[in-house]
Amino acid sequence: MNDTTENNRPQLEPRPLFVAVGPAGSGKSTAAAWFPVDAVVCLDELRREISGGNAGDQSVTPAAVARQMSLLDEHLAAGRAVFVDSTNVERHVRAGLLDLARRHGRQAFALRFPVDLDTCLARNALRPDDRRVPEATLRWQHGLAQEATAEVLLGEGFAEVHDLPDIDPTAAGATASTDDALAPERIAEAVAVLRKAQQGDKEAHEDLGTYFPGYESLVMQTDHIRYLELAARAGLEATHLLIMHFGDDEWGASVDTYTCGLGRPLASVALGDFASRTEAVRETVRAATDNGWRLAPEHEWADYDCGDGEIHIPIHARPVSG
Repeated sequence: MNDTTENNRPQLEPRPLFVAVGPAGSGKSTAAAWFPVDAVVCLDELRREISGGNAGDQSVTPAAVARQMSLLDEHLAAGRAVFVDSTNVERHVRAGLLDLARRHGRQAFALRFPVDLDTCLARNALRPDDRRVPEATLRWQHGLAQEATAEVLLGEGFAEVHDLPDIDPTAAGATASTDDALAPERIAEAVAVLRKAQQGDKEAHEDLGTYFPGYESLVMQTDHIRYLELAARAGLEATHLLIMHFGDDEWGASVDTYTCGLGRPLASVALGDFASRTEAVRETVRAATDNGWRLAPEHEWADYDCGDGEIHIPIHARPVSG
């Protein structure tokens, strides 16, 4: 992808159409959760909407595909970068998406998910009944995906082809749970321990397990891109930015992931240290925007007192069309 920067901001213009190419169970929806785009159009969600709740109802697929193309047309016309979350293993399906991108003067990037068949079958078996793909269909999808090599996809007209790393949503480790909620009076204490641990306090680091059991790899992550990948693996999404005052001319900022409606901080990653509140807000909002997050308007920002008057900036979920 284009990594050209101006004032340290990624330049993605003209914003491309990102087309996932992979069988069921290869990690497309997991990747869509963290991929830096403005919108995700998910065929399963459209089937669920049209059928009245059954994402696997193949009888509504023609209507879902028509709705998918309509939404893509709308998003591209509005100048948005879009992730197409469907298998797209058939050449004629990809041809339709390429044609749509061309009509809007956009490039199309293919995102391959080269996961082995056994892994896809195992993940598919864990799916609920309304999302489980028949084994014969999955094997057919996998075979076609294998044929869609980078050379083939470039020959079809894709401007770039990328193999995305496998992120297993069922991997052992951090998982969100309704049992994770802390009593309100303990939240400030938990956040304070987290802040101290991130600043190098050894005793606080040892106490993290008390508040964040199973989440240490996320809690102490300092690379925000890696953080998003790990959060996606854990089934979590970033929920807000946090501006912190450490004292005098020391301000910090982070992006945090919560569950249970902000009932408990599960993970946090530092975005930098700043000399003033104004700089912290400006640079943090810039970092969030550059990573594709849509922030709440300023009137929705809130104080959340953990000892030094922290400021929460909610992150709205990226729209998933469905």
